[in-house]
Amino acid sequence: MIATAELRRIADAKLADAVVLRQAGRYDNAIYLGGYAVELALKARICDTLGWDGYPSRAAEFQDYRSFQTHDLKVLLHLSGRETRIKNDFPRAWGIVSRWNSASRYLAAGSANEDNCFTMLEAVALLVEAI
Repeated sequence: MIATAELRRIADAKLADAVVLRQAGRYDNAIYLGGYAVELALKARICDTLGWDGYPSRAAEFQDYRSFQTHDLKVLLHLSGRETRIKNDFPRAWGIVSRWNSASRYLAAGSANEDNCFTMLEAVALLVEAI
């Protein structure tokens, strides 16, 4: 299990790293880490919603919770208990971030540009705070 507070610290660190990568012109990896920050924030929120002390992290821990073993932000938002709030209060940010998926780490270098990276990280920062 990864403790809920640790998930939040990791989410914040991933977002901070994404900002540094953006500033260095490493837009592809900045976007990937930004999406990952939202994933971790959602997993922390799921723990709060369900009263869990932490989120499963190993295959054996997921045995009875297969639907929670995902990187799909739409599924995680639904499980978090914050879906209505996020979609109603932050529709633009969610629309941007919800297109992210964990397979983006395999995109060719140079797939992202400065503008879409800035837009993504701006949306990520809003959502990580709101989640």
